[in-house]
Amino acid sequence: MTSVVDTAGRTAGFYRGPIRTTWRVFGARRSELTRAIGLRLVQAVFAGVPVATVAWIVEQIRRDEFDRGDAWSAIAVITGSILGQYVTALASNRYAWVSTFEAIGEARTRALAHVQRLPLGAVSSRRTGDISAVLTSDYEMVSIFASSSLPVLYGAIGLPVGVLFGLVFVDAQLTLAVAISIVVAVPTFLWVNARFSVAARERADLLAVANTRVVEYVQGISEARAYNQVGRQLASFRDAVGDVRRINDATAVKLVPMAFVAIGIVMIGVPVSIAAVSYRALGGPVDIGTAVIFLVLVLQVYAPLVQVAVQVENLRLGDAALQQIGDIMDLEPQRQPSEARAEPGSADVTFDGVAFGYEAGAPVLDDITFTATAGTMTALVGASGTGKTTILNLVARFWDPTDGLVRIGGVDVRDLTADQLFDAITVVFQDVYLFQGTIRDNIAFGRPGADDAEIEAAAMAAQAHDFIAALPDGYETRVGEGGATLSGGERQRVSIARAILKDAPIVLLDEPSASVDPLNERAIHEALAALVRDKTLIVVAHRLSTIRSANQIIVLARDGGGPGHIVERGDHDELLTLDGVYANQWRERRRAAEWRVRT
Repeated sequence: MTSVVDTAGRTAGFYRGPIRTTWRVFGARRSELTRAIGLRLVQAVFAGVPVATVAWIVEQIRRDEFDRGDAWSAIAVITGSILGQYVTALASNRYAWVSTFEAIGEARTRALAHVQRLPLGAVSSRRTGDISAVLTSDYEMVSIFASSSLPVLYGAIGLPVGVLFGLVFVDAQLTLAVAISIVVAVPTFLWVNARFSVAARERADLLAVANTRVVEYVQGISEARAYNQVGRQLASFRDAVGDVRRINDATAVKLVPMAFVAIGIVMIGVPVSIAAVSYRALGGPVDIGTAVIFLVLVLQVYAPLVQVAVQVENLRLGDAALQQIGDIMDLEPQRQPSEARAEPGSADVTFDGVAFGYEAGAPVLDDITFTATAGTMTALVGASGTGKTTILNLVARFWDPTDGLVRIGGVDVRDLTADQLFDAITVVFQDVYLFQGTIRDNIAFGRPGADDAEIEAAAMAAQAHDFIAALPDGYETRVGEGGATLSGGERQRVSIARAILKDAPIVLLDEPSASVDPLNERAIHEALAALVRDKTLIVVAHRLSTIRSANQIIVLARDGGGPGHIVERGDHDELLTLDGVYANQWRERRRAAEWRVRT
């Protein structure tokens, strides 16, 4: 059937047409979906039995051979066919729905696992709504298509094909007239199908935009309220929803009438068939009995085909969703060995001629070369936008360098397994994210399986135990999405407790005390002292005290808007004697620290 071909002409990658891609999504569950479709075909056969039985009764009456035994036989056959339809429909629906629920759940899990293997840049460069739309509404649309539309589609095709095959033996010329009426409708049907495909993909893209606007509106509602721009942000979402409405309106106004035209062309075959039968019956070549049998059977050709036309929209929406899923699944995962190739010989971190850009042709770092020796502190300083946080991201392999090497203990980080890499490092950034659940769950995230004593010891070291114990539910307090029920300083200390519990030899720190109040700052610094003891520390430093105590200071700068690069390195005293970029920044930081508001 032409409605199930790959209208986008794409053959490579995850997406390979609606049917083949649905099979890929279903994975090991495809055999159950096949059973559902097969049972729907059997149901279509059972649906044809009463019609064939009526045709047989007409023929028996015409021959004056119909008796009481034939009547009881006909009743038994029709009753059996109705029971057969009921049983096969029930079994088909069960296989379709159960397999779909299980398959879509497993497919979502696989998709999420795939997203987790992507470079962070591949994820963050997409609209917020893209991935969430794929994991929610797109997979939901595929489930509707697979559980409802696909079995109906195959069942609706099976019955007409069988009936046409049977009509050939009744009268080949009349069967040809029926087939022609169907063939004439094909070009219109294909055109409508193609237009539906384009509109469905555009609708899916616009829905992703609308999802992004929703996320932006909710996440930024505090900023919008602070600047009295709630109405403006809401208007932005309304515009996105309006775009979705417009594409839906365009589909309804332009395409639905054409779909009914295609249905009408198919249904024209009914009067054409009646005319052909009447002409031949009245002309003599076809007897009245054959004509009646033909007219009874021919209706079973057209009615299911109308169901096929009705399913076009679900088919196209399902196809568009599968293409959206394919776009995500085709993103290249980050290369990572499945087995350990080498063990890091130390906790040294080395950058060797590293260059990096988030986008092609827009370098952020160039020729970064330095070594953070095990057990020492390396501070990264420089103006905003010089690539300090990016260096931390490259160590953690949130991205990979476009040139050069990043090594841990002499081993390229790209040759480390995920377990090796994340056993070696702990990351603490300013923007802390806590997962929904309890405080205990969030601390234990650093080392699953840790017992209560270990969790509480980590919280004590992070200066978090006292505020946790003062909460009504203590460690069982639920933190809300993103840790919304805790203050910024409390979230920081929970995240540091998580890092302390992990106890990795390398700590990457985007100094988290830069934007908290003095009381929390003191607690956080005491917590950090426990975290970094005897560790290799690479820190994006903001505080003067942090910078001054570093064993090595890396000074980054950008020349004329170019990529960040190292302009100076050394300890605090060495860099001051150079009286260069660092010395100037130090003086400016001292002035900023002494600044006061005068009244």
